[in-house]
Amino acid sequence: MKKKYELSGMSCGGCVNSVRQILLQIPDVIAAEIQLNPPTAVLTMNKDIALEKLQEQLAQSGNYTIRDLISKT
Repeated sequence: MKKKYELSGMSCGGCVNSVRQILLQIPDVIAAEIQLNPPTAVLTMNKDIALEKLQEQLAQSGNYTIRDLISKT
């Protein structure tokens, strides 16, 4: 399953790489496509993961936030 989210707190390519690595550490996240402009994440997951769990992981590693489920495919 794929889900698309809005991100905030990223300002450069290094941030994009950091966010990608942080999200890929979460069990059941298979792939993470991160874009700086617009700041979005498309996550491919084995199963649905609660937004709170994604936010918790990002908050532990930096000043990044993930919010507002945009679409589900």
